[in-house]
Amino acid sequence: VALALADYERTRMSGNAAWDKWRRNRDESAVTPQVKLGHDLFFDKAGCNQCHLGNNFTDSSFHNLGVGWEPAAKKFKDEGRFAISKAPADMGAFKTPTLRDVTKHAPYMHDGSVATLKEVVELYNRGGERNPHLDPKIKPLSLTAEEVDALVAFMHALDGEGYHDVVPTTFPQ
Repeated sequence: VALALADYERTRMSGNAAWDKWRRNRDESAVTPQVKLGHDLFFDKAGCNQCHLGNNFTDSSFHNLGVGWEPAAKKFKDEGRFAISKAPADMGAFKTPTLRDVTKHAPYMHDGSVATLKEVVELYNRGGERNPHLDPKIKPLSLTAEEVDALVAFMHALDGEGYHDVVPTTFPQ
């Protein structure tokens, strides 16, 4: 079942987004100046591309952002990857999602605790939620409100033409 699900997930591709038209097809009119600023921030000051990389904008790795950390109890609501690996570095770590079509998949984070993309960027801007296992890549970003909005606009530009599911007409017997 796991292999079948993985094969299915690999078919869930989206492309020809405004960002693709701008970067690959050199169509300067495909995105706004705000999206271009977001792109520059993503690949430079904000460093988002450390984990959101490649064509699908994911390293397919696991990272601890502190989501679900309970400071009073000094534990996570969900141990994340640690529950499988038992490696201390995996405590509270969850897989980096693709950013393709990310605007269509709210709420965000593994537990759905973040309602909007702007709130996601603000979480990163704060440097995640402090905890003993915080990924060392997660640091405060010192972004302005304008820069936060530009990163959100950039992610909107990653919405592609998507995929079209066709409902089966027959089923295995």
